[in-house]
Amino acid sequence: MKKSFIVSAALIGTMGFSGMAFAAANPFDSVPRDHWAYPAVQKLVHDGLVDGYGDNDFRGDHAITRYEMAQMVAKAMSNMEKADAIDKAALDKLQTEYGDELKNLGVRVQKLENDKQNMKWYGDARFRYFENKDNKITTANDGHKSNASQFEERVRIGFWAPVGENLSATGRLKYENTIKKNDGWGNTNQNFNSWNNSYRDQSSFVLDKISLDWEHANTKLSVGRVEVSLGQGLIWWENQIDGLYATHKFSDRVTASAGWGDLAAEGWHDSNMGAFLANVDVKASESTHVTIAHLKTNDKLKTSSSVYTNKWVQLTDGTWIQTPVATETWTEQPYAFDQYALGFNSQISRKVNLLAEFVKNNASTADQKNGWWSRLTYGDMQWKKANSWKVYLDVLSLGNASVDSDKWGHRLNVAGGNGFNGAGDKGWGIGVDYMLAANTNLELTYYKLKPYDQGKSGFSSYDDTAFAALTFSF
Repeated sequence: MKKSFIVSAALIGTMGFSGMAFAAANPFDSVPRDHWAYPAVQKLVHDGLVDGYGDNDFRGDHAITRYEMAQMVAKAMSNMEKADAIDKAALDKLQTEYGDELKNLGVRVQKLENDKQNMKWYGDARFRYFENKDNKITTANDGHKSNASQFEERVRIGFWAPVGENLSATGRLKYENTIKKNDGWGNTNQNFNSWNNSYRDQSSFVLDKISLDWEHANTKLSVGRVEVSLGQGLIWWENQIDGLYATHKFSDRVTASAGWGDLAAEGWHDSNMGAFLANVDVKASESTHVTIAHLKTNDKLKTSSSVYTNKWVQLTDGTWIQTPVATETWTEQPYAFDQYALGFNSQISRKVNLLAEFVKNNASTADQKNGWWSRLTYGDMQWKKANSWKVYLDVLSLGNASVDSDKWGHRLNVAGGNGFNGAGDKGWGIGVDYMLAANTNLELTYYKLKPYDQGKSGFSSYDDTAFAALTFSF
């Protein structure tokens, strides 16, 4: 016993905490190996909340004392900025379980108590100038370039708040508008009718997210307006659904999610569009994740299509040319999705990342149902680190019905075509991300694109696409 006392006292003395006392709890009580705290702390270690993970730290394969367990909890508390919602819930429970030991170690728990009791606010804003956002076509007969462009502004304010045991609420308001939009034919918003003026969409805030989230062990269930991402992003990425979505972590390697909701929640659809969504993420190695994603809608939307007729126009020099004029009609289009996507994301080295994804839309009646996208990234950009950066190369080939190139629910910097069932997209692009300061990012991109199948589209290239975006968070 004397030898054990000396060993334990030496262990506690190395923790670096002041004001320790031993009256409230017995430092020699062991935590059983089947105790719920073991997997809880293992997740904190896995998520990087516990630093200095070595032979003398928590391993989970041998019994340790309550004070050793409390030491792990204290380390995780000092890294709360890395915690996700599941980690925070686990820390709340661990702090209650080992509260006496934490006090005896001199750990100040006020920060965690405040985190547990108080609402948290966050926000971001973005200014962006976009060239040819919707893939305008170069007019070949007179060499006219469309030069379509627009300025965009967006601000989002969100919150997270505890509701009860294992329950929390998440919400966000978004304000977004487009100004000085040039349609590519020399017309700007200022020249449009009052219903489409230069301050379009500036009338009100939009409820971007609002959900009630229940979390327990390795399961999370969200109900309301929920943000969902599928696979590597070709189908659906960081957009909302009105419905419910559940995620369960089956092991350290396999996580699965599924849910149902209305895709119109993200604000671009004019009418409801219910869909089933599912995703499986498999950790193939320490650096590589493989994903399988699925999205299936249960309805077709009425979408606009353009019918072109030739019209004779007299030029200033007196000559006459034929110019195609578009007449918009409303027709019932097969605007439906039954998409499957297989992808991977691999951190090849500290600065090199490669991702790729293949997608197929089985619901489309078009023959261009398949598509793929790949991104190679070099750099080590960190959002909170000034002067950090990354560059990336995108290569893509997307059939005209493979992704939603009309409402744009995917992750790409380009639409993916000139409208659903249009001409598709094929080509490459480059991007640069640079942190001007902590939490302040400048992104520049340029894309060279052409239709998926020139023979069917009847034209050879789109105008070049590019944007410059300044984004900051607070």
